[in-house]
Amino acid sequence: MKPHLALIALAGLTLNASAKTDWARFRGPNGSGVADTTGLPSTVDESNTAWKIELGKGWSSPVLWEDKLFVTAETSPGKRAVICLDSKRGAEYWRYEMDYVEHKKHNFNSFASSSPFVDADRVYINWSTGTAIQALALDHDGKLLWHNDHVADYIHEHGTGVSAVVADGIMLVRSEFDTEKNGKDLTDSPEQKDWKSGFYGLDAATGKQVWKLELPNCLNTYSTPLVHTRADGSNEFVCADTGSGVMGIDTKTGKMNWQHNPGYGQRSLGSPAFADGQFFCTFGSGGGGKETATLDITGKEPKVLDLKITKGLPYVPSPLVVDGNLYLLGDGGILKCVDYKTGAEHYDERLNGSTGSSKFFSSPVAADGKIFCGSQMGDLIIVKAGTTFEQLSATKLDSPINASPAIGDGRIYVRTEKMLWCIGRKEAPLP
Repeated sequence: MKPHLALIALAGLTLNASAKTDWARFRGPNGSGVADTTGLPSTVDESNTAWKIELGKGWSSPVLWEDKLFVTAETSPGKRAVICLDSKRGAEYWRYEMDYVEHKKHNFNSFASSSPFVDADRVYINWSTGTAIQALALDHDGKLLWHNDHVADYIHEHGTGVSAVVADGIMLVRSEFDTEKNGKDLTDSPEQKDWKSGFYGLDAATGKQVWKLELPNCLNTYSTPLVHTRADGSNEFVCADTGSGVMGIDTKTGKMNWQHNPGYGQRSLGSPAFADGQFFCTFGSGGGGKETATLDITGKEPKVLDLKITKGLPYVPSPLVVDGNLYLLGDGGILKCVDYKTGAEHYDERLNGSTGSSKFFSSPVAADGKIFCGSQMGDLIIVKAGTTFEQLSATKLDSPINASPAIGDGRIYVRTEKMLWCIGRKEAPLP
């Protein structure tokens, strides 16, 4: 199973750094889902649809680096690719295509569900093939720099989806799974019973393992970690899963700095929120959020906080914090807004799509005083940020939206089941 490179050169295009916003990983700056930009539309129509292109299947979210946009997609049976596009015009710069071995997954999942991570030197990817977790890095021209074809073993229940995160020259790769569910053996061979869940720290320059942290078996995890700078200046990955709860993992050594684990029994799907030193995440199952963790992680050990939120918790969509307010978009389409410090409720309202109520897997994102929500019915719903509920618009795109949008300089990039849309001003941003 050999990777091969397909570089598509486009004559006459120049690369100019133009994006003022940072959206180089899943959900943008440190996974916050919030961008610092203006000029985003309140509705979608032909006048503000800059471009749209067809993509192969995949639920990975687009990410941005200057005027390059990166996304992954299934390209043909048994093949998938990292695709680099010109964010201004939607033209393809290059694609790096690889074979993969199909495996068990949920019908809602895909074989291209993990989003890239981009820095000044490389584009990083982790995903699964067969019973292995893989990782690779490309340069910004699509050249393979390294490929670790077996970072860890993995037992599938619903497939994979955790996106890449890099800090301090270390790429974090997660492989968390259970060997049994409701008395049913999930393994395919006797040796799989001895496989262990774990976190793996890879050298970002070479892909070689630097450290490993074994973890108890747990339900398959899909939440993408964030990076937290401690009081002593060191960085840690903050991660959540069923077996170990919430953990702070030293980026350089893999040592567990702290752990909060009251005995969570639900799955970690939605990624966490983090603002003003306060961490918040949900755990759930069966289409609803059931448990939460709210922690002050500014000290040496976490301090447990109580937001007193017991209803309307999301399971798949990630929480969002904007200007001191916490927005919780439930899978069934109820948007709850509470004070992030006290939990005092501002509103609890249903989002209405172009044809009525909607369901949501995509995580909401925000910028320019607006919150953008993509539904499984294919609507991009825009809500005014603030403590009073106001839905500004609901526009039907071409197909369901499961990926989370990316936000650039005055534009929002929405990946549907079939296409990638660039919505915002039609003229290309000036360098």
